[in-house]
Amino acid sequence: MLTYEQLQMAANAASLHFKLIRQKYPAIKAYLVYSATAGQAMLGGSPSQILDEFPAMIFDDANKALALPLLERSKIESLPAGEKMRVNEELAKIGRLFKFDGQSQVELRFSELNYKLIWQLQTDELVDRQLTPQTKASIRIVLGKVESFANAGKLQ
Repeated sequence: MLTYEQLQMAANAASLHFKLIRQKYPAIKAYLVYSATAGQAMLGGSPSQILDEFPAMIFDDANKALALPLLERSKIESLPAGEKMRVNEELAKIGRLFKFDGQSQVELRFSELNYKLIWQLQTDELVDRQLTPQTKASIRIVLGKVESFANAGKLQ
C-alpha cells in the first residue's frame, strides 16, 4: 500500500528508467501506464484521474467512498463553473489521502508497434523479465511493480 507521495516517487523513478530505455532504443514509440488485470491508468496522472481510469488501483476505504460521488459530479456538463471548481478542489484534497496498490505494474504501451524492437525489449535487462511474457505472441513489456519503483525513488 502506497501513499500519494510514494506513488509520485514511483512515477518519477519509472520515468527516469524509461529514459534509459529510450536512450538505448531511440526508435521506440511508447508511453508508461500503471497496469493490472483490473485496468490501467496513465503513469503520473492525478489521483482523480487514476480513480476514473483505474479505480481498482485505489484501496477501498472511506476516502475512496467520499471521492466516487464527487468524481461523478465533476463530470456533469451543466454544473456551474464555480461549483465544478469546488468539487474538483475537494476531489483533489481527498485524492491526496488515497492508498494505492503497490502490486500494480508499470508497463509500456506502444503508440506504434515495432515487433522486432518489442522482441528485443522482452529480453533486455532494463525490463522485468519475470513479469514480461517471453513470447513473440505478446507485446506486453513490464518494467516492474509500482512499489519497487517507489523504493528506488527513496534511494535517489
